[in-house]
Amino acid sequence: MPYFIGFLRDYTVLLGSLTSYGVSAVVCIAMSWNSKERFDFSVLSKRVIAFHEEQEAMLSATTTTQK
Repeated sequence: MPYFIGFLRDYTVLLGSLTSYGVSAVVCIAMSWNSKERFDFSVLSKRVIAFHEEQEAMLSATTTTQK
């Protein structure tokens, strides 16, 4: 363990990034646990499917106009 800590001290930008990622993860988890609102995955599913269908329609429209 001491070698690992000494190794990271040589790379201050990496150590700072890892620290900020870790703190961000802890803050996000704490905020999620304290939230009373529950995420509705069915809404996300509908939006993702609609986006892909729209994207496929746009791609097929551009390929037919280019021919």
